Amino acid sequence: VLRNRHAINGVIVEDIDSCMIKFSKCCTPVPGDKIIGFITKGFGVSIHRKDCPNVRVDSDEQQGRWVNVCWADEIEGHFSTTLEIESSDRGGMWLDIANVLATAKLKTTELTGRDIGNSCSLTRVTFEVRDIDQLETVMLRIRNISGVYTVRRSSN
Repeated sequence: VLRNRHAINGVIVEDIDSCMIKFSKCCTPVPGDKIIGFITKGFGVSIHRKDCPNVRVDSDEQQGRWVNVCWADEIEGHFSTTLEIESSDRGGMWLDIANVLATAKLKTTELTGRDIGNSCSLTRVTFEVRDIDQLETVMLRIRNISGVYTVRRSSN
């Protein structure tokens, strides 16, 4: 049972009491996500969301490097995550997105965007949340902005 083990950065790793933990940038897991660990060469255990495109547990070359992990019962701190937002390219869209994050008192570390044609834009925003519930609330508020078509978690 993983729950009785020692937590490292809010994560419990099966059969490992002490190791480095890093949260993968490809899928930016946050507490509440279903997660899995990958034993890296020299960098400890990399934590991925189970739905990450980089998770290939049946790969022969990576066999045995995937480990069971789970979130600890008590987790402190904030976790970085990235959203991709497809929307109309109307003026003020970035301000509306930034206002949602500011109203939620979330630290935003990056906000970028580009025109993708057909009067549409793609915005990427990286910010910190406590857990999946806070993230889902923010995603719902962004979806409710006029001109927003889709909001999804980024997978680099």
